[in-house]
Amino acid sequence: MDPAVVETLLGIVRFVAATTLLLLLTVPTAFIVGQMELKVLAQMQLRYGPNRVGPWGMFQSAVHGFKMLAKEDLTPDRADVPTFTLAPWMVFMAAAMSMLVIPFAPGLVAFDSEISVIYFFAIIGLSVVGMLVAGWASYNKYSLLGGLRSAAQMVSYEIPLTLSIVGVVVLTGSLSFTQIVEWQLDHGWAIVWQLIGFPIFFIAAAAEINRTPFDMVEADSEIVAGPFTEYSGMRFGFFYFAEYVALFIMCAILVTLFFGGWLAPWPLPAQLDGFAGTVYGLFWFFLKTYFFVVVAIWVRATLPRVRVDQLMGMAWKGLLPLALVNLFVTAAVVLIFNL
Repeated sequence: MDPAVVETLLGIVRFVAATTLLLLLTVPTAFIVGQMELKVLAQMQLRYGPNRVGPWGMFQSAVHGFKMLAKEDLTPDRADVPTFTLAPWMVFMAAAMSMLVIPFAPGLVAFDSEISVIYFFAIIGLSVVGMLVAGWASYNKYSLLGGLRSAAQMVSYEIPLTLSIVGVVVLTGSLSFTQIVEWQLDHGWAIVWQLIGFPIFFIAAAAEINRTPFDMVEADSEIVAGPFTEYSGMRFGFFYFAEYVALFIMCAILVTLFFGGWLAPWPLPAQLDGFAGTVYGLFWFFLKTYFFVVVAIWVRATLPRVRVDQLMGMAWKGLLPLALVNLFVTAAVVLIFNL
């Protein structure tokens, strides 16, 4: 057989295997992040939190998840059944498939593309469509209002989110997450060069995935549960899992862009290569990622929900001008320091 054909087939097999593995990892990732949220919120609110199911309550989020999947899955009489069923899959798959381009360690990435940054935004943007479809298909005024809020919020915050990443792209000269990490190996973590871009990305990412204080999409005191109002059982579970997976992914992308990805704070020991280097990189990658997951939970425990006008005003009057300033400053730094 032609070697080129064999190489192509091996690439397809590797991609399918990596995709399947990542899809299988999304559920335990959601359980871990959910358990962290339960325990961290409890500690910050001076209460015990989960302490019954499993040692130290470690299996509480897993029991919650399986209980949700076991509940009766109801469909409203006047809902558009095909799109009502499709919406949770769209939101979940948008989160899950965006994990393909995340470099967890040296050589440990499912889809190492030269345009992985563009792929990430193309895929993660599909969650907006899923939210809007869920709100419209439910035939519920609160669901529709939540879907419209979702579209307005996500479209607004995607602009400063994208521009904050463009600053890193200009700095590193690459659209590949792997090459961005490798650039930081030689020049130091990008946070040193992106002191404005980092907070813009963190705030816009929190709004993009509907984290408190930007959870206007499912504001229970105003619109019941937004696009999720009519959902139950497994279909609601997909929204539930997608939210926690998206939190992990945004923290992983933040670490990749600004904090060196799998790189340790100090140079990698020369004797660590091959499998040992991969394990070492995985350790630092997950340590930094889950640190920022805790920071996001900390923000939720601290800040109240903002109003809709404040939410939109922050995007267009605050983050967008700052992101443009950061972009111009980054371009000037690249020219001055010849990076």
